[in-house]
Amino acid sequence: MKLPSIPSSKQTPNPLQLTGRLELRTFYANTRKSFTGIYIVTEKAAYLIRPARLPASGDNPLQALLGKMVTATGQLKHEVFLADQVVDKENE
Repeated sequence: MKLPSIPSSKQTPNPLQLTGRLELRTFYANTRKSFTGIYIVTEKAAYLIRPARLPASGDNPLQALLGKMVTATGQLKHEVFLADQVVDKENE
């Protein structure tokens, strides 16, 4: 007996908006997998951040904003904030 197909329930989650300073920090410190990455440091937490539509390897274009306050919109996936948009708060 063939069952009727059920439409996919995958929905795009509501985007998060984080405001914080971009800093260079070590991810997975004290392990063989450790590497330096760009973090968004908010009042409550710090998250590794990268552009959502670029591969994880290679240069991070957010490096030009290191030390600045930004507002980023995107999604949090597996300890990484995938940013769809990043706005420099100091140049608004």
